[in-house]
Amino acid sequence: MCNLLRYKDRMQQAFAEWEFSDVRIEPKVCHRVPPSAPAPVITVREGRARISMMNFGFSTPRGRQMMARGETVGMLPMFKKAFRQQRCLILAHGFYDSEDVGRYRQPWHLHLKDDSLMCFAGLWEERPDAENFTIVSAPANRVVARVIDRMPVILPQPLWRSWLIPEARPEELQPMLTSFPPELMEAYPVTRRVNQRGFDGPECIKPIVPEQGDLGLF
Repeated sequence: MCNLLRYKDRMQQAFAEWEFSDVRIEPKVCHRVPPSAPAPVITVREGRARISMMNFGFSTPRGRQMMARGETVGMLPMFKKAFRQQRCLILAHGFYDSEDVGRYRQPWHLHLKDDSLMCFAGLWEERPDAENFTIVSAPANRVVARVIDRMPVILPQPLWRSWLIPEARPEELQPMLTSFPPELMEAYPVTRRVNQRGFDGPECIKPIVPEQGDLGLF
């Protein structure tokens, strides 16, 4: 689930009061971030916040691990250390997921109603050749449940700093891993070309009416 993200430029405006020791982001609009592709992430290192690009998905022998279940993130060996020491905020303006419709999968675009910035609760890892992130998930709210049964943990703004505090204990973090209020979100179907490798652009978020057919078949 949630194997594609979307983000816009000028994301730093939401962090005007923050002091960053380093800012390394690509100032662009990206309608589709697939597994292993870079996306903007905030971490705290040596007491200072930093924005950088990290690759989507923890690296495993079986491929990319895109999500970590919030209910077990503090117990599983793959995530336990990162949950305690290497938490991050993933910056996004939307994400995609797909529902099974007969013999094909219909993608949906999910975002906040005002299309403002979302910060997902995330974890990061450092590899010899790259830094990667994974998203912590929670049970879907009623908007996301129209498509799938899990969703990213979208942290409300008052919790952005709290999630990054290095000294935070698991019992303080666990209550944050809940579903986002559904009344603030919306979802609509988009072209099936979103699931096609290499596809990007404004068409990714253009609503369609599936009953009339999706011309983006492949």
